[in-house]
Amino acid sequence: MKKKEIDNLILEKELGSGSFGVVFLTSIKGDDKTKLATKRLEREKIQGTKLMDYFKNEIEIMQRLDHPNIIKFHSLKKTKKFFYLAMEFCNGGSLEEALQNYQEKYKKPFSEEIVQYLMRQIIDAFKYIHSKRVIHRDIKLENILINFESEKDKEELNMMKATVKIVDFGFACYISNSGSLYSTVGSPINMDPIILKKRNDASKKARQLGYDQKADIWSLGTICYEMLIGKSAFDAQDMDELVEKIEDGTYVIPTSLSHEVVSFINGMLQYDSQKRLSCDELIKHPFLTKEVKDFHPIDLKKVSKKVGEEGLEINTKKNKSIWAIFNANDEKKLLGINRKNALKETDLDVIFEDLMLPSEGIPGNPIEKENEEDPKENEDEDKKED
Repeated sequence: MKKKEIDNLILEKELGSGSFGVVFLTSIKGDDKTKLATKRLEREKIQGTKLMDYFKNEIEIMQRLDHPNIIKFHSLKKTKKFFYLAMEFCNGGSLEEALQNYQEKYKKPFSEEIVQYLMRQIIDAFKYIHSKRVIHRDIKLENILINFESEKDKEELNMMKATVKIVDFGFACYISNSGSLYSTVGSPINMDPIILKKRNDASKKARQLGYDQKADIWSLGTICYEMLIGKSAFDAQDMDELVEKIEDGTYVIPTSLSHEVVSFINGMLQYDSQKRLSCDELIKHPFLTKEVKDFHPIDLKKVSKKVGEEGLEINTKKNKSIWAIFNANDEKKLLGINRKNALKETDLDVIFEDLMLPSEGIPGNPIEKENEEDPKENEDEDKKED
């Protein structure tokens, strides 16, 4: 394509396109080093629609956030036909693409070491985001970009030399004083069970179900699982099957993984949002703080009744959130860290019995259904309708 200039921006080449816009690799006049990614949106297609609200929302929130693992806003340009949103450029594409390419190249998903390295960055970014009273609401691998240190690292998919950047804050919003949100937005395959239930149930009871920043924690658990296993924890062919699997609550994890990573995922994939670990707690979890070489295997003798044909069966409704690390000086004991961060010695058998639960017991596209007001305030109107 012929280079196009918009004020001080030079659109060099197209990087990708979607239903409502095109992304260009961009340089700045007089600056030979800085590269940007510029999203061009047609004003006619988004003005007067909900997309315009999301676009404004994305810009406002991006301008207020400043963290090394969050994409940086550069500038917004306008012409008669287009909006041009210029942002930090990442040379590695999305984490979704990286995982797919890695599996094709190396015939396996990411290792625990790689996932640990990436999740340290991701959790730190969301610890910052949540500290600003912001909830993202559309966390998925597609919305996490990566930047490799060199072209060689990019070619070899050296994920240990990649920096992650959280993007797409269109569905993000600030948590109000009430602390609860009620709208239904996000990508179903990564969506908090409560939000998914609201999407598929129009009853007054469902409308009154609220959620908070812990909805992001569930989504973080789904992407962590996907990076390790190579597929969704609740893999489904359609929406009905997805809802059924998430309501059942059972997912399977290979017994070859470490105790630490099982505990980490378990702390996020809790059906009850109040039982999920916060970002402040996750950042201190042994999976992120210990060296991978010091991780411990799952003791199969202790969980033999919970192991099926595909692996260890865990249920999001029945298991307890366990946060525990081995004492390096005595592997027969554990240092358990409770929710108040107090240390206590805990028997190994008890930890495993709590962690490993009984075996009983095309949704990736974003959807949105806005109604941010508290439905409890409209109970009188509901009674009239009933």
